[in-house]
Amino acid sequence: MRAILATAGLVAAVALAGCGETPSEEVTTLEQTWPGVPEEQAAQIRAAGKVIDPASFDIFAPLIPPPPYDDVTMTTDVSYGSDPLHKLDVYTLNDAPEGEQRPVLVYVHGGGFTGGSKQGNYYPQSATAWAARNGMVGVNIDYRLAPAAQFPAGRDDLAAAIAWVRANIAEYGGNPNRIFLWGHSAGASHVADYVQYTEMQGPEAAGVRGALLLSPAYALEMGEEAHAYYGNDPSRQTAAPAIARLGTTRIPVMIGWAEYDPDMFHQFAEAARDTLCAEGASGQCPRMLYLRDHNHMTEGASIGSADESLSGPFLAWMRGI
Repeated sequence: MRAILATAGLVAAVALAGCGETPSEEVTTLEQTWPGVPEEQAAQIRAAGKVIDPASFDIFAPLIPPPPYDDVTMTTDVSYGSDPLHKLDVYTLNDAPEGEQRPVLVYVHGGGFTGGSKQGNYYPQSATAWAARNGMVGVNIDYRLAPAAQFPAGRDDLAAAIAWVRANIAEYGGNPNRIFLWGHSAGASHVADYVQYTEMQGPEAAGVRGALLLSPAYALEMGEEAHAYYGNDPSRQTAAPAIARLGTTRIPVMIGWAEYDPDMFHQFAEAARDTLCAEGASGQCPRMLYLRDHNHMTEGASIGSADESLSGPFLAWMRGI
């Protein structure tokens, strides 16, 4: 794997841990280092604390160009199903080599299960544009939202989008047999649901090679009120059963979480690590990615900037599968 060494003022802000390893203030667990959050942005993130605030997107906006892009073509609002929200965008590099089949990154946005979109001021388009610039074809999807759409609607929509990719992505230079999934927050839960409910997977799953769950939204216990998407079933929405199911999947998984994520996201990631990666544990041990100096919004919104604390290890992990 390539090594990108941090320069002064851009200290690597990531601990990439394998089975049984925990985030450390030292870099002894790092396989390599990547440039981290620039100090100006890190100071703003630290000052904001553990918040889920769309205003955090403004922290990285000056570092990442918004669409449209000179070097990447966006084919937008392609239907992958019958619902008005069954739409996806495809991102391809304009000067990609002719005849090359590139891996595909399918991005699933967050939004608390009730909102969000594949398009914003710059994010999450920056994620799929980054994919196109790094040897992939990017696919960014919308899906049905709660409370009108309940479990397993998000999982089913993702399955339909993957099936569309399998059938059509070669026309865009993509490899239908090397599909990677990336979901953030509620989107990470939809990706996790797709990965962990193996009995629901169809032939489209044969092309899926890995999945990044960036701060998936599973709490240790149910709240007092019914969940907008999962309802009253604790087996669907709480951490322990989700982690147990993730341990049985054949699809390699990376779990990322941010230093300034709210406690629920730390608790899930740490429980997954302790359950699946402890000595003698059975099942798949996910790759654990702890993102220092980031919060719930900036961890993904940094993609494509000088900060490679997410993009560096994620890209290396995908290339190694």
